Amino acid sequence: MNKVKASLRSGGFQPPRLTARVSDHHNAKAPIPFRAFNEGGELRIYDHGLLPHWRQTGCTYFVTFRLADSIPRIVLEDIEDKRIRWLKSRAINPDDLNWKSQLAKLPICEQRIYDEVVASLVNSSLDECHGSCVLKEEAVGNKVAHALNFFHGERVLTGDFVVMPNHVHVLLTPITGFELEDILHSVKSYTANEINKLLNRNESFWQRESYDHIVRDAEQLEAYQQYIGVNPLKAKLREGEFILSSAVYQIVS
Repeated sequence: MNKVKASLRSGGFQPPRLTARVSDHHNAKAPIPFRAFNEGGELRIYDHGLLPHWRQTGCTYFVTFRLADSIPRIVLEDIEDKRIRWLKSRAINPDDLNWKSQLAKLPICEQRIYDEVVASLVNSSLDECHGSCVLKEEAVGNKVAHALNFFHGERVLTGDFVVMPNHVHVLLTPITGFELEDILHSVKSYTANEINKLLNRNESFWQRESYDHIVRDAEQLEAYQQYIGVNPLKAKLREGEFILSSAVYQIVS
């Protein structure tokens, strides 16, 4: 079986040269099996929030979740304007209560484009590090890294991840019988409660909706690994302001 790791597979990719706080579980993980998305397989689609969430048993997901204050209102309004214009260009009325049903009728490739457009706009803003950015504090970031690894091997296989000052990128492969929504709810609920206690506050911590993409194939897996690895450099972070953990994958049929 082929082993896939971004720093090994891509000659042009170099890991960040900054000093990262590395997750405790980093060296303890065995290679993670990766199964590509099956275009003809059973697909579950949840449409809560602004994005469709595709689910297929055995798949790996690239997930982003962010702090509640991570994107300024003016930026959110700009993202919403671009999202609306994209929908209207496909003859979808975003004010219609059934706009998600109309979106679901578009070809799958178009639905993916919508997903990627919105996620790209959000990620660009996140890398500007708006908001409180409390995740760069060591005690806070460590709680998130610990939670991501807590159910590894029991409910989910946790792959590469980076805890940035105001958001998190992570590759997750739910184990059969566990749904990604439930795993993310556990991680976000636990960390929100723990971090609010640590900071002596009582307020919304995470943005409710997370962004996730099914990883289609080994090539895309490598691209996401590279994205995670260079995200701190792209955001021009200083040493110690992020937590980075990498993983090795095995391709299975």
